[in-house]
Parts: sequence; structure tokens; C-alpha cells
Amino acid sequence: MKKALVLIVLFESLFLGSCSSQNIDSIKEEPISKEIIDEEIVDKEEGENDVSFLPGPKVEGTVWTIQPDVSSEFNYENGKSSTDFLNNWNDSFFNGWTGPGITRYTPEQSSIDAGELVFKANIVDGKILTGCITSKAKTTYPMYMEVRVKLSESVLSSAVWMLSDDSTEEIDNLEAFGAKSNDYFSRRLHLSHHVFIREPFQDYQPTGQETWYADGNGTIWSEDYHNYGVLWEDPWSLSYYVDGELVRTTPVDEIDPENYTSGNGLTKPMHLIISAAAQSWRTTQGIDFLNDPTVTNEENTMMHVDWIRVYKPE
Repeated sequence: MKKALVLIVLFESLFLGSCSSQNIDSIKEEPISKEIIDEEIVDKEEGENDVSFLPGPKVEGTVWTIQPDVSSEFNYENGKSSTDFLNNWNDSFFNGWTGPGITRYTPEQSSIDAGELVFKANIVDGKILTGCITSKAKTTYPMYMEVRVKLSESVLSSAVWMLSDDSTEEIDNLEAFGAKSNDYFSRRLHLSHHVFIREPFQDYQPTGQETWYADGNGTIWSEDYHNYGVLWEDPWSLSYYVDGELVRTTPVDEIDPENYTSGNGLTKPMHLIISAAAQSWRTTQGIDFLNDPTVTNEENTMMHVDWIRVYKPE
């Protein structure tokens, strides 16, 4: 959370938390020192960067360390016009692609407000205008990428992923559909990857039900913010985390069984991508994006990203 909110919560917890665990008569009416508050804020902020649930880096003597050029808290004073945003991020797809099917990635559909990246969708001339940002820098293994997201409550995808420059290797940290009208998809997260051959076009991704994660508690993922992470340790190791819990590890024999990478696995540096889209394959399920009420109602299409963080061993 952002510092101002942490400060408010901190004052409440310091007082109300004490009242709930002690006899109120025993509480001393002494002012709380600024030094104590500042220490608590530092601790809180460090806690939000806590990745102690990860296995330690394989490189001896290193720790998981945030990489600023591919991370963002979206706390830009001047929004997308801020120098830090412009230096590190494209307000579009990194290679000019405008999105799948009738999707059109459009800068006007993304904004940075109150410390969040926000996407919304509009329908214009038979196209779905949505938001997309991509990192200018690339990253590669070993790395851990985590985002805090509130999915849109629509049939559009809310996605956080990575793709190589030549579009032959892709890792999908998060792909989800938040419309509550669909009981299956609203309770599941697609945690997967692709390897491609471009000429002639061939696309492999694992297709088992285990790639569609449900937590067993009936959680509807668009109802709240959650942390979504992927650990890319080496060319043959992908592990997915939700709210700090390991929920899926891709079997080695499902990384590239068709040998599209010539036996190398996932090795290419990748751009980070945050996007929303009308994915064409969902039309085969009867989705009419141009008339679906979760798309025609702009409020339902809003996707909120609190932060994105990439860690590497240093």
C-alpha cells in the first residue's frame, strides 16, 4: 500500500490493537513518538517487499533484489508524463502490435492515478479499445516477477506476461477473466507459457486443467486485490505463486515437448507486459464482446495494478 495509507492504518493499529489485547485502564496516555512511527512504516514497506516464501537464489551469497528498470510502484507525481515512467515503459506494445482480434491497444485507455495503473475499455467503430504497457528493458532467468492486481469484472482478459523480442517465447504470470456471470472462469487463473515457431506458425502451450488454477475456496478473483507471481529459475523451471503461496510448478517435460526451442528451453530475454484484451478464442464460447454488458459498462472493464516488481539474485 502507499505510505499515506500505511500511516493511517498504523495509527489505528497502534491504538485499537492495544485496546483489544489489554485492559483499557492499563494503557498509558503517552504520545507516540515520530521515531516509532517512522520505524513502523519502514518495517511495513519492507514487509510489502518480502519474498521470503521463495527458495533462496541458486547463486551463493546473493539475495533476491528488486530491479528498478522493470519494476514500478506507479507512484508517479505526474502520471504517465513522469520521466521515470517514460524512461522505463512504453504506453503501447513494445513492437507496435495493437492486440488480438478486435482489440486495439490505445494509450488513452490507460492512466496512472493515486499510485495505480488503471486500464479501462471502450467500444469504438466495432473495436475494443483497451490499455497496454510494456517495459523498455528486458529481463531473463533467474528472476521472480510479482504484481498486485484487481482484475476487471468483465469478459476481457486481465493479463501480466512476458515475451521475447522475436515473439517465440512467452511466460504468462496472470491471465484471467473476471466476469462474475461465468462461474468457471471467474474462479480460475490461467498460469501457463508458450513457445512458438513463426514460419510456418506453430504454437505450443500446456493444455491440462492444472493450468487453470482454482484455490478450492470458491474465490472470485476479481472481487479483491491479489499478488500474482512467477519464478523463472532456469530454462526448464517455472513456478507460480498466488498471495505468497506456491500453487503450480510446470513439469519439465511440459516446457517444450515439441522441441520448438531446439532443446534449449526458455532462455530469451523478455519484455514485461500488462494488458487487457478481447481474446478471439472466447467468441467460440458465445462471447459477443461488442454487446456483452460487462464490456459496454465501462466501470466493469477497469483493471487496477498497484505495483509490479522484478527480483534477481544480487
